[in-house]
Amino acid sequence: MSGADLRPDRHALLELDALLSEIIAVRDEGDGERFDRDRRHRRLLHRLWIAIGNEALAYTAAIGRPVRGAQPWANLYELRNHLAHHRLPDVDDGRVRRITWLSTDQLRTQVQHLLRTTG
Repeated sequence: MSGADLRPDRHALLELDALLSEIIAVRDEGDGERFDRDRRHRRLLHRLWIAIGNEALAYTAAIGRPVRGAQPWANLYELRNHLAHHRLPDVDDGRVRRITWLSTDQLRTQVQHLLRTTG
C-alpha cells in the first residue's frame, strides 16, 4: 500500500504544494502585462488553478469536511468550477490575475504549514 493510499490528506497537500510552486514559477516568468497579452500563458494558469481546485476537493474529502464549508479550500474549488465550466470568453481573467499575483504565496505558506503540522 502506498503512502498516498495511507494518507490521502497528505497526498493532496503534497500535490497542492507542487501545483502552487508551478503557478509561482509560471507567474514569475512574466508579469501582469504578459498575462493580459499572452493567451497561452493565461490558459496554462487556468489549467493549474483547475488542478488546484481538484486537490482542494480531494483534501477536504480526505479530512472529512465539505469543501464548501472550509477555507481556503472553498474559494479554490469555486475558482476551479468557474474556470472549468465557463466558456473562455466568459472567464473572469481579472480574478485569475489577482489570485495568481496576490494569493499564491500565502496559499503555499498555508499548505506548507499543514504539511509540517500533520506529519
